[in-house]
Amino acid sequence: MFLHGWGGDIRSFGGAMDYFERRGRTCLTLSFPPFGLSDMPPSDWNLSDYSALTLSLLDKLSLDKVILIGHSFGGRVALDIAANAPGRTEKLVLVDSAGLKPRRGLIYRLKRLRFRMAKKLGRPTKKFYSPDYLALPESMRGIFGRIVANDQTEDISKIKCPTLVFWGNRDRETPMYMCRRFIKKFGGKAIILSGGHFAYAEDHIRFVTALGGFV
Repeated sequence: MFLHGWGGDIRSFGGAMDYFERRGRTCLTLSFPPFGLSDMPPSDWNLSDYSALTLSLLDKLSLDKVILIGHSFGGRVALDIAANAPGRTEKLVLVDSAGLKPRRGLIYRLKRLRFRMAKKLGRPTKKFYSPDYLALPESMRGIFGRIVANDQTEDISKIKCPTLVFWGNRDRETPMYMCRRFIKKFGGKAIILSGGHFAYAEDHIRFVTALGGFV
């Protein structure tokens, strides 16, 4: 089961799904709300609601256990399911996954200070928000904020299923230090792909070949 990143949809893992379906594997994916043709979610949703939606789809299809493959935000959902519904996850694959608390250095603290000053003085604050945040409708911004603030470090220690980590060597969205943190928790080594945050598509052959060996 392939779980796409924030802003993606059922097409995100299309190349990988084609590869495995041609080799006799049954592949499943979905468009998380509100992406693709999915409806807008309730404004009070959080990460656990996305996980519950994913599990409800598995229930509807009478699938007890799957191999979860999550990219970025999809990695968050996969982590949450593997940690808190372990009986549903046969294996876990994290691809440039979100879920860990980012480092916050001096530049970030200065930016936060400038933001608070601008807000206090009634000046525009749009430039301080990420493109992902600004692209969302107003009703989705609270959901996005809650998800981004969710530190899933404790979930990692709960995961017992076989786990494989892929990472792009030029990823700036989820930098390489996050990959090292995952590997430190899980043990083993990551498979480093050539590319950025979407290295699974940029380095497609290496990704599907290594993933095929794992599954």
